[in-house]
Amino acid sequence: MISVILAVAVFVVEFQRLGRIVNDRAGEIVSSFNTQVRPMLDSLGEIDQSVLQQELKMLLIAGKSRQWMGQLVYSSIYDLQGKEIGTEIDTQYAHMGDVDNLVQSFTHLLPEDMNSEHTFKRIKGVPYVQLTFPLTNSAGSNVAVVEGVFAVSDIARDEVMGRIARSVFGAMGIVLLTTLILYPVIVTLIRQLTMMTENLLESNIETLRVIGSAIAKRDSDTDSHNYRVTIYSVTLAETVGLKPKLIQGLIKGAFLHDVGKIGISDQILLKPGKLSESEFEIMKLHVNHGIDIVRRSEWLKDATDVVGYHHEKFAGEGYPHGFVGSKIPVNARIFAVADVFDALISSRPYKKAMSFDKAMDILNQGRGSHFDPFHLDTFNTIAKSLYDQFAACSEQKLEKKMESIIRQYFSREYRFKAGGEV
Repeated sequence: MISVILAVAVFVVEFQRLGRIVNDRAGEIVSSFNTQVRPMLDSLGEIDQSVLQQELKMLLIAGKSRQWMGQLVYSSIYDLQGKEIGTEIDTQYAHMGDVDNLVQSFTHLLPEDMNSEHTFKRIKGVPYVQLTFPLTNSAGSNVAVVEGVFAVSDIARDEVMGRIARSVFGAMGIVLLTTLILYPVIVTLIRQLTMMTENLLESNIETLRVIGSAIAKRDSDTDSHNYRVTIYSVTLAETVGLKPKLIQGLIKGAFLHDVGKIGISDQILLKPGKLSESEFEIMKLHVNHGIDIVRRSEWLKDATDVVGYHHEKFAGEGYPHGFVGSKIPVNARIFAVADVFDALISSRPYKKAMSFDKAMDILNQGRGSHFDPFHLDTFNTIAKSLYDQFAACSEQKLEKKMESIIRQYFSREYRFKAGGEV
C-alpha cells in the first residue's frame, strides 16, 4: 500500500516537474517570439498572414531545440475573444492526426489574469502538454494568446518512468527491510498479547465456574445442575438460531442464574418446607442481589438478562418486574424453559425426580403463561434427546460437554477441566 501510494505521488510530482520544465523552456521561446511579432500585434486588424505564418513556423523550429525532451508540434494565435489569427503545424510529426483530434477537443485557455498555463493531455499513451502564453503589444497590454502543443519525447517519458520505478522499488526495499527487522518483534508481541488474552479469558471463565459452583453447594445442589441447564439452554438457543454473542451471555447467565442467593439467609434458603409469604418476598430479593453482583464486572454484564429476569413469566405474573412477552429478554425466556425442565427431572432433598413425560406435561401446561410458546414448542422437539444424553449422565461427561461449549463460544484454545485446572 505504501509503495502504491508513493508511486502515485511520484508519478504526479515527476510529471508536474516535467510540465514546469517544458513551460519554462516554452516561456523563453515565446518571449523571443513575442518580440518578433510585437509590431504586428500593435495593429491586429492589419496583420500580414504570410509574415505571421513564417513567424509561427520559426516558433515550431525553436520548439525543437531540445528534442530529448520533446518538440512543439502545433502553435496558434488567438485574440482575447478566442478568434483564431494564425495557426501552424509540424507536418513532419508522425502523429499529427492525433494532435489534430486533440486540438479539436481543446477548451482554449484564456485565464483572466493572463498568466501562462500548462496542462497534460494523453492520447494513445503519448503525453502532450497544452501550453498557453499571453502576447503583449508595444504598450505592454495583453492583446492576444499563443497556444501550443508540446509532444513529450520517449526519452523524457522513459526518464520520468525510470524515476518513478526507482522511487517505488526503493520504497518497497525500505518497507521490506523494515518489515524484516520488525517482524520478529511484532510476532513476539502478538504472541504475548494472545497469551495474555487467553489467560484473562481462562481466569474469567474459571471465576464464573467457581462462583456458580459455590452458590450451587450453598443451595444444597451440585455443579451438575449448572452444567445441565447451560447445555439445555445453549442447545435450545442454537436450535432457534440465536446469535453467538447472545449465547455467550446466556452461558454466563446460566452459570450464575442464582448467584444472588448468596445474600439470602440459610434459614430461608435451606428451609425444607414451603416458604411463607413474607419469606418468599425475601427470597425474591435474590434476583436484585444477583444483578448487583454481575453488574460489578464488565465481563459479566451480559449475564444480567438471565440473572435478572429468569423468574419472569410470559403472561406477566413473574417477578421482579412482571414483564410480559417480548419485554422479557430472549435469553431469560430460553433459560426459563431449561431451568424448570431440569428442576422437574432432578431429585432434591425435598422431592423425587419426575419422569420425562410428566415433566413435559407440566412444562406444556405453562405454554403462553409461564413460557414463551415459540421457545417451548422448539424445546419439545429436542427435549427427549437432551434427556437421554444428559439427565442421568455423570458429572465428568457434563464437564466434557461444557468444555466443548466453552471452546466453541469463547476460545478455541480454552480447556475447561474438572477441579478448576486449566
